Amino acid sequence: MRCKSCKTKFEPKFFLQKFCLGTEQCKVDATAFGIAEVKKKADKDWQKEKKVLKEKLKSQADYVKDLQTVFNTYIRLRDKDLPCVSCGTYNAEEFHAGHYIPTTFQVLRFNEFNVWKQCSRCNTHLRGNITAYRIELINRIGLAEVEKLENKRHELSKLSIPELKAKIVHYKSQIKILSEK
Repeated sequence: MRCKSCKTKFEPKFFLQKFCLGTEQCKVDATAFGIAEVKKKADKDWQKEKKVLKEKLKSQADYVKDLQTVFNTYIRLRDKDLPCVSCGTYNAEEFHAGHYIPTTFQVLRFNEFNVWKQCSRCNTHLRGNITAYRIELINRIGLAEVEKLENKRHELSKLSIPELKAKIVHYKSQIKILSEK
């Protein structure tokens, strides 16, 4: 084996010995290497602990934000072969997960019938392009379902943290399934 410091060949006396310890510089380098390894392990342990602590400090709003990110990714993957729900374009710079009924109505925020792939122009600049959205939505899910969505908007609903966590797990698994196709 070759010494990591002086590059001379040596016979290791200890398991996984990397330095020959024959010169003063090799001893200094071996000590520095050992300290660096201990620090690296401590940093890794701290990262794990920090992740657990951050998870404990999350509020309901944090989980809603996490679910929104995962849900929007799922919608874009689910509708990847469909055009924009409002204008019908396939060629947009960016696609969003556009809501027919806005997210201010929490009961429909994560309803799959309420959210479809929408180009950024329609979703952002045309404020949802709702008239064209409704026409295409009727074609996709039917008038009865659209009316159910419209009637349901004023119901009150607030998902609990365990429900939010379950939905995050569900949509992550759906994303994995769609990504494998």
